Parts: sequence; C-alpha cells; structure tokens
Amino acid sequence: MDDAARAQAMQLLGRFNDEITRTIDGVFGTRWAEIEEILALIALSAESVVTTRRLAEVSGLGRRTVSRLVLRLHEDGVIGTRRSVRDARMIEVFLTAYGHARADELRSRISDLFRDSGSIARSISLGLGAASAEIEKPAPGDALDLLRRVCEAGAALVHHMPAAAMQGRLAARQRAGLVLIASTPGGVRLSALGPALEVTPAGRSYIADQLLAKGFIRRSRGSVPGDRRAVVLESTQAGRDAVAAVAAGIELHSERLSSLFAEVASFRP
Repeated sequence: MDDAARAQAMQLLGRFNDEITRTIDGVFGTRWAEIEEILALIALSAESVVTTRRLAEVSGLGRRTVSRLVLRLHEDGVIGTRRSVRDARMIEVFLTAYGHARADELRSRISDLFRDSGSIARSISLGLGAASAEIEKPAPGDALDLLRRVCEAGAALVHHMPAAAMQGRLAARQRAGLVLIASTPGGVRLSALGPALEVTPAGRSYIADQLLAKGFIRRSRGSVPGDRRAVVLESTQAGRDAVAAVAAGIELHSERLSSLFAEVASFRP
C-alpha cells in the first residue's frame, strides 16, 4: 500500500469511526464514546443479560470502568442489576424496557448507517485490496454483530500506537485531533479543531493541551501567510510516529479490514 492509499484509508476509516461514535452517542447519551465503551454497549444490546465480568471481557475495560459504566446506565434507566442465580458472586446486568427500546434504536440506526455509508465502505474495501465482485454480493446479516466486528478491528488499530501514546491513554477525541494535525501539511489552527471534533472552544483547548503535555504536538507561529502571529498546531516526531503506527496497523490488517468493509458495503439487514 503506497503512502497516498494509506493516508486515504486512515481518513475514511476515521470518518466512519466518527459516524459510529455519533450514532452511539445519539442512542445512549454518551459524549464521544470510547471504542471499549461502545463494545460493552453492543454486547449489552445484543445479549440483553450479561455479567459485569462479560462486559469487561468483551470490551477490554477494567473493573472500575465497567462499574462506572453500569452505574451510569442504571441511573439512566437503561439497565437493572441483580445477583446471578448460577453464581451469587457474579452480578448480572439486564436491559429494562427502556433499555430494550435503546437496543432496538441502536440496531435500527446502525442498519441505516451501514446502508447510507455504502460508498465510503466500498472505497475503504477497494483501497485495501478487495475485488469488486466481493463487494457487489448482497450480504444479509445482523447489524450489531457486524458493528461489533468493525469496532474490534478498530480497537486493534488503536493498540498499534506506541507505548508512550497508550500510557495515560489518548482519548478518542485526542486521537482524532492528533491524526488531523499530523495529516495536515503545515499543521492546523486551534480554531479548526472545534468544528472537526465537534467540541466547544474550551474542549478544543483541553485536547490541544493534552497533546502538548504528552509531547505529540507543538505550537508554532509564522507559518500562516499574511498572519505571522497566528498560532498553528504541528505534530512532533512522536506524534507522527504514533499516527504512522496506526497506518502500519491498517496495512498489517488490510485483508481483515477489506473483508469487513466489503460486508458493510453490501450489507442488507
């Protein structure tokens, strides 16, 4: 895969991931949900009754994070909790009537997303090596199962980031901001992060400050024609290395990703 194809694949995968996140946020009231949280919500929506241990296993979240998620969903009326009748040491989480309605809404919205994103999914799949004939075949399937597999692939890409990027974890919006900055020649103004990441002025400043503190970007002046005082955010070598690691992960998993997005492109609920 050449540099241009790799950059386009990253851009399109990022757009698709953003659409998934917006859909999850719209259904469950989250704010830029992390991919691990999305995997937990998918499992809960698909299985209706799960243990907290199961949520941790399928998502990769720690026990404390799972507990916080369960508490929030309980407060929102999405779930109830109870001791497992098979093992009293385990806590079961089950969907309430409202929770079932949220799960049905998720399935419906994801089906619509897959249908409406066919052209993007097709471009991703072809760019990663799929044959046109593979994409053209209608593929009836379960929207939540396909969503789970897409998100698992996304989580695998995130874990390709260097250890320095994973210590303290780069949150989803920070990763998106870093990719935007690193892939824009000459860098970007701070104001550009707001619309791209759908955050407030305070939110974009926080994201920039976090990336600065972790050494992935730097501030510079004098690179904007006609406005030498303008502050521009540029990626450091560490930032470029982190993004390059994800790009290398895309290439490493290109066959798997190509097949997955061929399914998305031809998905029929």
